[in-house]
This record gives sequence, structure tokens and C-alpha cells, in this order.
Amino acid sequence: MSARQIAGACVLGAYLLVLGFLGGMIASAIRFDGRRAAVLSRLDDATTRARARLMRFEHDAARSAEPRDESAPSASLRSSEALAR
Repeated sequence: MSARQIAGACVLGAYLLVLGFLGGMIASAIRFDGRRAAVLSRLDDATTRARARLMRFEHDAARSAEPRDESAPSASLRSSEALAR
């Protein structure tokens, strides 16, 4: 084998090695991206549900803190008590 053939074989081997390395990196990135998308989807869903629950709590707290109109008869008063006012 001549020096030229050895150099050509080394260049070809290095080329195939780099090509295989980059191909493996791309395959790994694609697989990781699929897993990442699934995790982010679940996280987004959980965040949305938590925010909705917090908004419901805030809405309920705001409704219970509203001042009531004292001129309107309360539903818990009997009709005779409401007429006496």
C-alpha cells in the first residue's frame, strides 16, 4: 500500500467518522425534541389548570367580599320581617 492510498483511507475514515457523529447527534436531537415537546405540553396543561383554579378562587373571593345592598330584603328574612322594614 502506498502512502497516497493510506492518506486517502485516513481521509475517508475521518469523513465517515464525522458523518456518523453528526448523524447520531441529529437523531438524538430529534428524539430529545419529541420528549421535550411531550413534557412541555403536560407542563402547559398543568399551568393552565392551576391558573384557572386560582382565577376561580379569586372570583369567588371577590364575589363574597362585595358589599350587599341593605335596602333589598334578604332571602333569609321572613316575609313579615321584610314588610316591617
